[in-house]
Amino acid sequence: MNAFRVAVCAALLSCAAAAQAHCKIQVMELPVRMEGSRAIAVLGINGTQIPMVVDSGAFFSVLTRASAEQLGLRLEHLPDGFRVEGLAGNMVSPRKTTVKSVQLQDAAIPRVEFLVGGNDSGLGAMGLIGRNILGVLDTEYDLAHGMIRLIKPGDECGKSNMAYWAGDTPVSEVELLSSPSEARPAIRANVQLNGQEVIAMFDTGATTLVSLDAAHKAGLKDANLRDNSVVYGVGEGRAKWWTGDFDRVALGGETVIHNRLGVSDFDARDFDMLMGIDFFLSHRVYVSLDRSRMFFTYNGGPVFARNVEAPADPASAPASQPVDALSAADLYRRGTASLARKDDASALVDLDRACALEPGNARFHLARAEANAKLKNRARSMADLDTALALDPKLDDARLIRALSRARDADPAPALQDLGVLDDSLPAQSNMRRALAEAYDGLHASVPSVKQWTLWIDHHRDDVRLPAAYNSRCWARVEANIELDKAMADCDEAIDGESDDASFRDSRGWVQLRLSQPAKARVDFDRALKLKPTSAFSLYGRALARMKLGETAAAEADFAAARKV
Repeated sequence: MNAFRVAVCAALLSCAAAAQAHCKIQVMELPVRMEGSRAIAVLGINGTQIPMVVDSGAFFSVLTRASAEQLGLRLEHLPDGFRVEGLAGNMVSPRKTTVKSVQLQDAAIPRVEFLVGGNDSGLGAMGLIGRNILGVLDTEYDLAHGMIRLIKPGDECGKSNMAYWAGDTPVSEVELLSSPSEARPAIRANVQLNGQEVIAMFDTGATTLVSLDAAHKAGLKDANLRDNSVVYGVGEGRAKWWTGDFDRVALGGETVIHNRLGVSDFDARDFDMLMGIDFFLSHRVYVSLDRSRMFFTYNGGPVFARNVEAPADPASAPASQPVDALSAADLYRRGTASLARKDDASALVDLDRACALEPGNARFHLARAEANAKLKNRARSMADLDTALALDPKLDDARLIRALSRARDADPAPALQDLGVLDDSLPAQSNMRRALAEAYDGLHASVPSVKQWTLWIDHHRDDVRLPAAYNSRCWARVEANIELDKAMADCDEAIDGESDDASFRDSRGWVQLRLSQPAKARVDFDRALKLKPTSAFSLYGRALARMKLGETAAAEADFAAARKV
């Protein structure tokens, strides 16, 4: 038994009866809040509380390189040939670090290793909590109520139904696929997709996603797919992404009909689809480590995030706990889960009550501001943001959200003031620097935008979004007509990293125009329009280049085409 497991076992909080009266379990609770589609838990690292994405798909916990630098952690090399595989490529130059002490609720675990590298997962999160933490014991995922529980069942529980909360609610039980080579195996099971058996990995760090091969196996044709985009994971690559309609998804006696799911051309060795955070929000899930089984009940509402309609019978869902029976923290976490499921009205009910019970909690007001914004109550949303920042001026995500909302107003000064406060207070390594840069771009404040892009780029050299960052810094310099030699270098870096992005070619075309090089500009606009023929901006830029080259008729044709787009 490793040190982490020993420490968690020593800190187990309570005993509760499982579905069978003779089965006793010991429980450690890990509170979780939803931020968008990410489940966020807080870990203490050497005394500093940091937000982490709960990722059951990650075999090991990960800190980004910028986070490790911000925390002052020493990096170590991994053995030669060590690879960390992501959804669409390997992690670039992974390292490891050993944290002197990790605080997980009441447990203090000495000398915990983390991988270091990968892509930032979102504005506030500084890494991923993987299965070396989530999988040390049995795990219960109760994300609809904002809780993960690490559970040690008693020896007498060997044949028990571990969905101890279910009461009369139907319980599904699924045998998990074994993986003898993994100390903390992925949660994998067979799933029926349009009647075809595929292997699903249950991944709280993703939204449900089907591989292109599995979609073909289930009867979908390429012509049935839509919404072409890209996805990425911890690695350096990207995979194409679409959506497709699947008639039936069946697992453990539960069948979900009329599904719209993501489809991607990722190539995983041991699974065909990801059952993502949307599945976990719509179910309460218990994963039994020793028995290799999963027990789950349905919470109600759509099972998958993109479903056209709620596919399951609400009568099969357990009754929700009444508002008055829950603490303010319980209501807050349930409210953020409802926001993640797009049930904004229910979220507001819970968050109103949470704010009434604890009016001095800044984060509760921030969550209610999000609910009111989604319900188009901007005045109430702004009032909550003001309250949150009055209570906690260092609540950076609240200040950023307020800045973005203020940026919609005629007077940009209040938004710029908030952005300036963030610029002064954020660590140089913060991933939020990217959001600041984008906010300055939206306000056409090019000089501070260049500063923010530079800070982000300097501390995120391995991030898959680096080419787009170079392009954005290039464009900020073009808009301001400053440092055009550096703008050209940025656009070159962007194109070297991602040569098939039309916007990168377009940006370099505008740099060439600024540098009075119309022939080179026309070449870049030609390439941009080959990739995206309907780009009005590229048509207009090429028209200007052709005018400077004396190609008047061709220029007029481009101007006319741009006006039609």
